[in-house]
Amino acid sequence: MASGTTAPKLTWIVVAHDSAGDLLTLLPSLRAAVDGWRERGFTAEVIVVDNASTDGSADLAETEVRDDPAACWLRVRRLAHNAGFGAALNLIAAEARSPWLAFSNADVEIPTGGLALLPTVLGAAEPDVALLGPAILAPTGALESSVGRFPTLARLLAGRRRPRAERGRLPAAAQTAGDVDWLTGACLFARREVFAGVGGFDERFFLYYEDVDLAARVRAAGHRVVYEPALRLVHTAPHHRRPVGARIERTIRESRGAWFRKHRPRWEASVVEWLGGWEERRRLRGAAHAVTEDAGAAQAADAKSPTGSDAEHRAS
Repeated sequence: MASGTTAPKLTWIVVAHDSAGDLLTLLPSLRAAVDGWRERGFTAEVIVVDNASTDGSADLAETEVRDDPAACWLRVRRLAHNAGFGAALNLIAAEARSPWLAFSNADVEIPTGGLALLPTVLGAAEPDVALLGPAILAPTGALESSVGRFPTLARLLAGRRRPRAERGRLPAAAQTAGDVDWLTGACLFARREVFAGVGGFDERFFLYYEDVDLAARVRAAGHRVVYEPALRLVHTAPHHRRPVGARIERTIRESRGAWFRKHRPRWEASVVEWLGGWEERRRLRGAAHAVTEDAGAAQAADAKSPTGSDAEHRAS
């Protein structure tokens, strides 16, 4: 609890996995925000749940606690294995007693004044508003795309013509305050009772699409999902703009398939499953081609080198 036995008004849960560098940026900005809210009578606690990091993420977060043990603004929970994004959030949310929850990645930062209006916004939110998301900014200050429409096969195929970072999302310029289909889980505020009522995050989504699925279930239960650009947050290193390795590609395909199997007609799910197999085969062919090209280039360089095999043969 934030202080004594009184429940805080907000429980902010950060999921960390090998996120030490990100936490160095996030935690000081969160501390400043918490202090500012407290001055206005809005209490908050922050809990870092560490998904079995190997880079000292949990140790770093605990350093913040040791540096100021009287503040009691931050707690750290270590997990023995990487449970996934949604599962880690569910674990802590089930223990919270505050009326509002905040879910965030570790790779975000609260700019000065970016969430100053949060107590007012949450206090004024209509009872049917269950999920609320801030404007997400790039490190340059440019507005990022952070809301989207629910995925369908038609939207999925149309989105393949767009840059990967923008697929499934509305263009940033088209985002306006008000009701939306879904909000990015990079930072998301949720009414705890509604979140619990719909069953929290579906843990079948290890990573990706868990935010889309949650919004769909919240809306199906008669609640609203709202984008509020008066709140601002910086996404310092968004995953959707990072280079994608084979493991992440598979995770995206698995979560995408889970969404279509759960929420869309069977025939759409079948097409998406076929598409995922085609994408994997194309990736493997590309990887094999790259290995062949690298080997050929190495042989050519070796042949041209005076210390290469041909030179050795001539000298023998």
